[in-house]
Amino acid sequence: MNGKKLSLKADVIVGIGDLSKITGVSARQLRYWEEKGYIQAVPSKKNTTRKYKFEMSYKVQAIKRYLDEGYTLAKSVEQAEKLRQKFEIWKKFIMEKVEKVEITDAEKEYGVIDLGCFDENQQKKVYGVVDENGCYFETRVKPDTDE
Repeated sequence: MNGKKLSLKADVIVGIGDLSKITGVSARQLRYWEEKGYIQAVPSKKNTTRKYKFEMSYKVQAIKRYLDEGYTLAKSVEQAEKLRQKFEIWKKFIMEKVEKVEITDAEKEYGVIDLGCFDENQQKKVYGVVDENGCYFETRVKPDTDE
């Protein structure tokens, strides 16, 4: 291997049959959605099986979810795109603001997420807590780091 990290999202390719199985959307529907420009196959030679990046499965599942909720196909595609955009905003925030995640109980999947300081003096930190009481925010005075 050349040392390049593979990305499930960007590098894994699945055939139309596999995409259909993964998402529960028929191959016929997938071909129709592609004709309409709602999803895109990986460019390939003529008369070969359609192939898709694995990440397309997220879009297909989102479209199906909105169709199941009663939206039209066009509105489902629009809602799926809004969902993707919201996720990207969420991801940017998390990648920039999460300083540390501490596992407090691995078996129960409890932990504390350090979201950093929020005051002008950089003395108070906000934490996201997941424990037996649910999910909530907590503020704490920043611990001394001069030890």
